[in-house]
Amino acid sequence: MSDLRYRLQVFFTERRIALIMRWWAAGAVYFFFGWGTNLGNQSSLIDFVFSLGVAMGLLNMVVVHPVLKMAFNIGPKRPPSYNTISQRISDYLVEIIKNIGFMFVIAMIYIALNSAINLAFGFSDETITIPGEPILFGIFYVLTHTLFERLKLLFIEKVRPK
Repeated sequence: MSDLRYRLQVFFTERRIALIMRWWAAGAVYFFFGWGTNLGNQSSLIDFVFSLGVAMGLLNMVVVHPVLKMAFNIGPKRPPSYNTISQRISDYLVEIIKNIGFMFVIAMIYIALNSAINLAFGFSDETITIPGEPILFGIFYVLTHTLFERLKLLFIEKVRPK
């Protein structure tokens, strides 16, 4: 039994648990907003991307980031003197804008996948072969989030003087 417990502890690192939490949160937002409201039936992609981005940003600010910060100390590392109200408001606005961007990228991934499948199999352009659903949406969100975080770290590393 201790061997299994050790393997689980080795596999479920803090980073992987954080990715699972982000996947769950993205899937929940899509489940409740994409399927549970009229936004999922709208023909306007802009409304859908904006509403999902705002909802995901709010969930990240209220639930995901505080839990990750308290459980694993994952989050921005700044001195308390820089944690002013204006800085927090700025962080919240950036989080919402960032998530709207993530939702736009995810929508483009869905469009590209559906277009490629339609082209490969000769379906009409209106055919949606891969509809939005929470599990795949969560996977795309985690991949997009991880890609952007790594690009951000790479950019900071290149810009910051040595």
